[in-house]
Amino acid sequence: GYGPPEGHPALRAALAALVRTLRAVQATAEHVLVTRGSQMALDLCARALLRSGDRVAVEALGYRPAWHALTLAGATLVPIPVDADGLDVAALARAHARAPLRALYTTPHHQYPTTVTMSAARRLALMALARRHRWAIFEDDYDHEFHYDGRPVTPLAADDPDGHVVYVGTLSKVLAPGLRLGFVVAPPPVIATLATWRAAMDRQGDQPMEAAVAELIDDGELERHMRRMRVLYQARRDALVAGLAARLPGVVTAPCPRGGISLWATVAPGVDVAAWAAAAAAQRVLIAPGARYTFDGHEPGALRLVFAPSTPAELARAVAVLAATAPRPTSRSPSATGSRRRAGPSGSSPPRR
Repeated sequence: GYGPPEGHPALRAALAALVRTLRAVQATAEHVLVTRGSQMALDLCARALLRSGDRVAVEALGYRPAWHALTLAGATLVPIPVDADGLDVAALARAHARAPLRALYTTPHHQYPTTVTMSAARRLALMALARRHRWAIFEDDYDHEFHYDGRPVTPLAADDPDGHVVYVGTLSKVLAPGLRLGFVVAPPPVIATLATWRAAMDRQGDQPMEAAVAELIDDGELERHMRRMRVLYQARRDALVAGLAARLPGVVTAPCPRGGISLWATVAPGVDVAAWAAAAAAQRVLIAPGARYTFDGHEPGALRLVFAPSTPAELARAVAVLAATAPRPTSRSPSATGSRRRAGPSGSSPPRR
Protein backbone atom coordinates (compact mmCIF):
# COMPACT_ATOMS: atom_id res chain seq x y z
CA GLY A 1 0.00 0.00 0.00
CA TYR A 2 0.86 3.65 0.12
CA GLY A 3 3.48 4.77 2.62
CA PRO A 4 4.44 8.06 4.24
CA PRO A 5 6.36 10.63 2.14
CA GLU A 6 9.11 10.67 4.77
CA GLY A 7 10.03 7.09 3.81
CA HIS A 8 9.46 3.58 5.16
CA PRO A 9 9.42 3.78 9.00
CA ALA A 10 11.82 0.85 9.37
CA LEU A 11 14.37 2.45 7.05
CA ARG A 12 14.08 5.84 8.76
CA ALA A 13 14.82 4.17 12.09
CA ALA A 14 17.68 2.12 10.62
CA LEU A 15 19.29 5.16 8.98
CA ALA A 16 19.00 7.13 12.23
CA ALA A 17 20.80 4.31 14.05
CA LEU A 18 23.45 4.16 11.31
CA VAL A 19 24.32 7.86 11.44
CA ARG A 20 24.34 7.76 15.25
CA THR A 21 26.74 4.84 15.52
CA LEU A 22 28.98 5.38 12.47
CA ARG A 23 28.90 9.17 12.05
CA ALA A 24 28.14 10.51 15.57
CA VAL A 25 25.10 12.43 14.28
CA GLN A 26 22.44 12.38 17.00
CA ALA A 27 19.20 11.48 15.24
CA THR A 28 16.01 9.51 15.65
CA ALA A 29 13.62 8.34 12.95
CA GLU A 30 11.80 11.70 13.19
CA HIS A 31 14.98 13.43 11.98
CA VAL A 32 15.20 11.36 8.76
CA LEU A 33 13.62 11.75 5.32
CA VAL A 34 14.33 9.05 2.70
CA THR A 35 14.71 10.24 -0.90
CA ARG A 36 15.36 8.81 -4.36
CA GLY A 37 19.08 9.52 -4.27
CA SER A 38 20.96 12.49 -2.86
CA GLN A 39 20.06 14.61 -5.90
CA MET A 40 16.38 14.56 -4.89
CA ALA A 41 17.45 15.42 -1.35
CA LEU A 42 19.41 18.45 -2.56
CA ASP A 43 16.57 19.56 -4.83
CA LEU A 44 14.02 19.28 -2.01
CA CYS A 45 16.23 21.27 0.35
CA ALA A 46 16.73 24.00 -2.23
CA ARG A 47 13.04 24.30 -3.14
CA ALA A 48 11.68 24.05 0.39
CA LEU A 49 14.21 26.08 2.37
CA LEU A 50 15.31 28.86 0.01
CA ARG A 51 13.58 31.86 -1.48
CA SER A 52 14.19 33.31 -4.92
CA GLY A 53 17.15 35.66 -4.77
CA ASP A 54 18.79 34.11 -1.69
CA ARG A 55 22.57 34.19 -1.91
CA VAL A 56 24.02 30.72 -1.40
CA ALA A 57 27.75 30.08 -1.08
CA VAL A 58 29.18 27.07 -2.93
CA GLU A 59 32.68 25.66 -3.35
CA ALA A 60 34.33 27.15 -6.45
CA LEU A 61 35.52 23.63 -7.30
CA GLY A 62 32.45 21.53 -6.79
CA TYR A 63 29.46 19.45 -7.77
CA ARG A 64 27.62 21.00 -10.70
CA PRO A 65 24.31 19.07 -10.28
CA ALA A 66 23.96 20.57 -6.79
CA TRP A 67 24.59 24.05 -8.22
CA HIS A 68 21.91 23.35 -10.81
CA ALA A 69 19.35 22.40 -8.15
CA LEU A 70 20.10 25.55 -6.16
CA THR A 71 19.88 27.75 -9.25
CA LEU A 72 16.55 26.24 -10.30
CA ALA A 73 15.20 27.15 -6.85
CA GLY A 74 16.08 30.79 -7.55
CA ALA A 75 19.31 31.03 -5.55
CA THR A 76 22.17 33.31 -6.53
CA LEU A 77 25.36 31.31 -6.20
CA VAL A 78 28.52 32.77 -4.66
CA PRO A 79 31.70 30.74 -5.35
CA ILE A 80 34.18 30.37 -2.47
CA PRO A 81 37.77 29.17 -3.05
CA VAL A 82 38.97 25.72 -1.97
CA ASP A 83 42.54 24.84 -0.99
CA ALA A 84 44.43 22.05 0.78
CA ASP A 85 42.38 22.64 3.97
CA GLY A 86 39.02 22.60 2.20
CA LEU A 87 36.63 25.51 1.92
CA ASP A 88 38.30 28.88 2.60
CA VAL A 89 36.21 30.01 5.57
CA ALA A 90 37.90 33.41 5.75
CA ALA A 91 36.88 34.05 2.13
CA LEU A 92 33.36 32.90 3.05
CA ALA A 93 33.21 35.49 5.84
CA ARG A 94 34.37 38.21 3.44
CA ALA A 95 31.69 37.21 0.94
CA HIS A 96 29.02 37.55 3.63
CA ALA A 97 30.40 40.97 4.61
CA ARG A 98 29.99 42.17 1.02
CA ALA A 99 26.37 40.96 0.83
CA PRO A 100 24.56 38.69 3.32
CA LEU A 101 24.44 34.97 2.59
CA ARG A 102 21.43 32.77 3.35
CA ALA A 103 23.03 29.34 3.09
CA LEU A 104 26.11 27.29 2.20
CA TYR A 105 26.41 24.07 0.22
CA THR A 106 29.58 22.17 1.14
CA THR A 107 31.29 18.76 0.99
CA PRO A 108 33.62 18.99 4.02
CA HIS A 109 34.58 15.35 4.56
CA HIS A 110 35.94 14.49 1.10
CA GLN A 111 35.65 17.75 -0.81
CA TYR A 112 34.19 17.17 -4.23
CA PRO A 113 36.19 16.81 -6.46
CA THR A 114 39.56 17.41 -4.73
CA THR A 115 38.92 14.84 -1.89
CA VAL A 116 40.62 17.10 0.72
CA THR A 117 39.16 17.16 4.24
CA MET A 118 38.21 20.46 5.83
CA SER A 119 40.61 21.23 8.67
CA ALA A 120 39.43 21.24 12.29
CA ALA A 121 40.13 24.96 12.65
CA ARG A 122 38.02 25.77 9.62
CA ARG A 123 35.20 23.50 10.79
CA LEU A 124 35.07 25.36 14.09
CA ALA A 125 35.19 28.74 12.36
CA LEU A 126 32.47 27.70 9.92
CA MET A 127 30.08 26.56 12.64
CA ALA A 128 30.70 29.79 14.58
CA LEU A 129 29.82 31.82 11.47
CA ALA A 130 26.67 29.77 10.90
CA ARG A 131 25.50 30.40 14.46
CA ARG A 132 26.33 34.11 14.30
CA HIS A 133 24.63 34.75 10.96
CA ARG A 134 21.93 32.06 11.17
CA TRP A 135 22.96 30.35 7.95
CA ALA A 136 21.61 27.05 6.76
CA ILE A 137 24.42 24.63 5.88
CA PHE A 138 23.64 21.93 3.32
CA GLU A 139 26.26 19.29 4.15
CA ASP A 140 26.67 16.69 1.38
CA ASP A 141 28.47 13.66 2.86
CA TYR A 142 28.32 11.49 -0.22
CA ASP A 143 30.99 8.86 0.54
CA HIS A 144 31.56 8.97 4.29
CA GLU A 145 32.21 5.22 4.65
CA PHE A 146 35.24 5.15 2.35
CA HIS A 147 38.03 6.61 4.46
CA TYR A 148 41.25 4.60 4.46
CA ASP A 149 43.89 6.38 6.55
CA GLY A 150 42.85 6.84 10.17
CA ARG A 151 39.30 7.37 11.36
CA PRO A 152 36.84 9.39 9.25
CA VAL A 153 36.16 12.93 10.41
CA THR A 154 32.72 13.36 11.96
CA PRO A 155 30.24 15.44 9.96
CA LEU A 156 29.47 19.07 10.73
CA ALA A 157 26.02 17.79 11.71
CA ALA A 158 27.59 15.92 14.63
CA ASP A 159 28.43 19.25 16.32
CA ASP A 160 25.27 21.21 15.60
CA PRO A 161 23.12 21.69 18.71
CA ASP A 162 21.34 24.68 17.14
CA GLY A 163 20.09 22.82 14.05
CA HIS A 164 21.83 24.85 11.33
CA VAL A 165 23.03 21.82 9.36
CA VAL A 166 20.82 19.93 6.91
CA TYR A 167 22.74 16.70 6.40
CA VAL A 168 22.46 14.87 3.07
CA GLY A 169 23.71 11.31 2.63
CA THR A 170 23.40 8.48 0.14
CA LEU A 171 23.73 4.72 -0.06
CA SER A 172 24.62 4.88 -3.76
CA LYS A 173 28.35 4.49 -3.13
CA VAL A 174 27.81 1.70 -0.58
CA LEU A 175 25.28 -0.38 -2.56
CA ALA A 176 24.53 0.79 -6.11
CA PRO A 177 23.71 4.12 -7.79
CA GLY A 178 20.76 2.51 -9.56
CA LEU A 179 18.94 2.00 -6.26
CA ARG A 180 18.46 5.80 -6.00
CA LEU A 181 18.49 5.83 -2.23
CA GLY A 182 19.45 9.00 -0.37
CA PHE A 183 18.39 10.64 2.85
CA VAL A 184 18.23 13.92 4.76
CA VAL A 185 18.88 14.32 8.49
CA ALA A 186 17.54 17.57 9.95
CA PRO A 187 15.38 18.89 12.81
CA PRO A 188 11.83 17.43 12.69
CA PRO A 189 10.19 20.74 11.60
CA VAL A 190 12.53 20.82 8.58
CA ILE A 191 11.75 17.17 7.81
CA ALA A 192 8.01 17.99 7.93
CA THR A 193 8.50 20.83 5.44
CA LEU A 194 10.55 18.65 3.10
CA ALA A 195 7.93 15.87 3.34
CA THR A 196 5.21 18.29 2.18
CA TRP A 197 7.19 19.08 -0.95
CA ARG A 198 8.11 15.44 -1.50
CA ALA A 199 4.44 14.35 -1.26
CA ALA A 200 3.53 16.83 -4.00
CA MET A 201 6.14 15.59 -6.46
CA ASP A 202 6.58 11.88 -5.66
CA ARG A 203 4.15 10.90 -2.86
CA GLN A 204 6.48 8.17 -1.56
CA GLY A 205 9.57 6.17 -2.37
CA ASP A 206 9.98 2.52 -3.27
CA GLN A 207 8.47 0.90 -0.16
CA PRO A 208 9.52 -2.74 -0.78
CA MET A 209 13.11 -1.74 -1.60
CA GLU A 210 13.28 0.56 1.44
CA ALA A 211 12.04 -2.24 3.70
CA ALA A 212 14.66 -4.60 2.26
CA VAL A 213 17.49 -2.12 2.82
CA ALA A 214 16.28 -1.58 6.40
CA GLU A 215 16.75 -5.33 6.95
CA LEU A 216 20.28 -5.17 5.54
CA ILE A 217 21.13 -2.42 8.02
CA ASP A 218 19.43 -4.05 11.00
CA ASP A 219 21.10 -7.41 10.32
CA GLY A 220 24.54 -5.80 10.18
CA GLU A 221 25.06 -6.94 6.59
CA LEU A 222 25.44 -3.40 5.27
CA GLU A 223 28.21 -2.60 7.75
CA ARG A 224 30.02 -5.84 6.92
CA HIS A 225 29.73 -5.01 3.23
CA MET A 226 31.17 -1.54 3.85
CA ARG A 227 34.20 -3.04 5.61
CA ARG A 228 34.82 -5.39 2.66
CA MET A 229 34.52 -2.60 0.11
CA ARG A 230 36.82 -0.32 2.10
CA VAL A 231 39.61 -2.89 1.80
CA LEU A 232 38.89 -3.42 -1.89
CA TYR A 233 38.77 0.30 -2.75
CA GLN A 234 41.94 1.04 -0.80
CA ALA A 235 43.78 -1.56 -2.89
CA ARG A 236 42.40 0.02 -6.07
CA ARG A 237 43.41 3.49 -4.89
CA ASP A 238 46.95 2.31 -4.20
CA ALA A 239 47.17 0.57 -7.59
CA LEU A 240 46.16 3.71 -9.47
CA VAL A 241 48.48 6.00 -7.50
CA ALA A 242 51.42 3.62 -8.07
CA GLY A 243 50.61 3.23 -11.77
CA LEU A 244 50.47 6.97 -12.38
CA ALA A 245 53.76 7.51 -10.54
CA ALA A 246 55.46 4.80 -12.60
CA ARG A 247 54.05 5.57 -16.06
CA LEU A 248 53.41 9.33 -16.01
CA PRO A 249 56.11 10.99 -13.90
CA GLY A 250 56.41 14.69 -14.64
CA VAL A 251 53.06 14.71 -16.43
CA VAL A 252 50.64 13.91 -13.61
CA THR A 253 50.93 14.56 -9.89
CA ALA A 254 48.38 12.52 -7.94
CA PRO A 255 48.60 12.73 -4.14
CA CYS A 256 47.20 9.65 -2.44
CA PRO A 257 43.81 10.67 -0.99
CA ARG A 258 42.96 9.65 2.57
CA GLY A 259 39.48 8.67 1.46
CA GLY A 260 36.91 8.76 -1.31
CA ILE A 261 36.51 6.89 -4.57
CA SER A 262 38.58 9.07 -6.90
CA LEU A 263 41.88 10.95 -7.35
CA TRP A 264 42.28 14.66 -8.09
CA ALA A 265 45.43 14.79 -10.20
CA THR A 266 47.20 17.93 -11.37
CA VAL A 267 48.86 17.91 -14.78
CA ALA A 268 52.04 19.59 -15.97
CA PRO A 269 51.71 23.15 -17.28
CA GLY A 270 50.89 23.28 -20.97
CA VAL A 271 49.20 19.87 -21.20
CA ASP A 272 46.00 20.13 -23.24
CA VAL A 273 43.68 18.32 -20.85
CA ALA A 274 40.65 18.37 -23.18
CA ALA A 275 42.65 16.86 -26.06
CA TRP A 276 44.07 14.21 -23.74
CA ALA A 277 40.60 13.26 -22.52
CA ALA A 278 39.37 12.94 -26.11
CA ALA A 279 42.32 10.78 -27.13
CA ALA A 280 41.88 8.52 -24.11
CA ALA A 281 38.13 8.22 -24.74
CA ALA A 282 38.89 6.94 -28.24
CA GLN A 283 40.71 4.08 -26.50
CA ARG A 284 37.74 3.47 -24.15
CA VAL A 285 39.31 5.13 -21.12
CA LEU A 286 37.24 7.94 -19.64
CA ILE A 287 38.78 10.73 -17.59
CA ALA A 288 37.12 13.93 -16.39
CA PRO A 289 38.86 17.24 -17.17
CA GLY A 290 38.99 19.63 -14.24
CA ALA A 291 36.96 22.24 -16.14
CA ARG A 292 33.84 20.16 -15.43
CA TYR A 293 34.11 21.11 -11.77
CA THR A 294 35.11 24.79 -11.83
CA PHE A 295 32.41 27.37 -11.21
CA ASP A 296 33.45 29.60 -14.10
CA GLY A 297 34.33 26.83 -16.54
CA HIS A 298 38.07 27.50 -16.74
CA GLU A 299 40.51 24.61 -16.97
CA PRO A 300 42.50 24.30 -13.70
CA GLY A 301 45.04 21.87 -15.13
CA ALA A 302 43.66 18.85 -13.33
CA LEU A 303 41.87 15.54 -13.85
CA ARG A 304 39.40 13.57 -11.78
CA LEU A 305 40.15 9.85 -11.99
CA VAL A 306 37.62 7.43 -10.45
CA PHE A 307 39.17 4.18 -9.26
CA ALA A 308 36.38 2.45 -7.30
CA PRO A 309 34.57 0.61 -10.17
CA SER A 310 37.75 -0.85 -11.73
CA THR A 311 39.96 -3.80 -10.86
CA PRO A 312 43.74 -3.31 -10.51
CA ALA A 313 44.18 -4.95 -13.94
CA GLU A 314 41.70 -2.54 -15.52
CA LEU A 315 43.40 0.39 -13.80
CA ALA A 316 46.78 -0.77 -15.14
CA ARG A 317 45.36 -0.83 -18.68
CA ALA A 318 43.82 2.61 -18.19
CA VAL A 319 47.16 4.05 -17.03
CA ALA A 320 48.89 2.48 -20.03
CA VAL A 321 46.38 4.18 -22.34
CA LEU A 322 46.87 7.51 -20.57
CA ALA A 323 50.62 7.17 -20.94
CA ALA A 324 50.28 6.39 -24.63
CA THR A 325 47.89 9.25 -25.36
CA ALA A 326 49.42 11.93 -23.12
CA PRO A 327 50.11 15.07 -25.19
CA ARG A 328 53.43 16.82 -24.95
CA PRO A 329 53.39 19.84 -22.62
CA THR A 330 53.53 23.19 -24.42
CA SER A 331 54.03 26.71 -23.15
CA ARG A 332 50.72 28.07 -21.89
CA SER A 333 49.79 31.53 -23.06
CA PRO A 334 47.90 33.89 -20.71
CA SER A 335 44.83 33.79 -22.94
CA ALA A 336 44.63 30.02 -22.74
CA THR A 337 43.28 30.16 -19.19
CA GLY A 338 41.86 33.63 -18.95
CA SER A 339 39.68 33.84 -22.05
CA ARG A 340 37.28 31.10 -20.90
CA ARG A 341 36.28 32.66 -17.58
CA ARG A 342 32.59 33.32 -17.11
CA ALA A 343 30.41 34.89 -14.48
CA GLY A 344 28.57 31.74 -13.43
CA PRO A 345 28.42 27.96 -13.72
CA SER A 346 29.06 26.81 -17.27
CA GLY A 347 29.84 23.73 -19.34
CA SER A 348 28.15 20.38 -19.59
CA SER A 349 27.07 18.56 -16.45
CA PRO A 350 29.50 15.84 -15.33
CA PRO A 351 28.29 12.30 -14.88
CA ARG A 352 26.85 11.35 -11.50
CA ARG A 353 29.65 10.93 -8.95
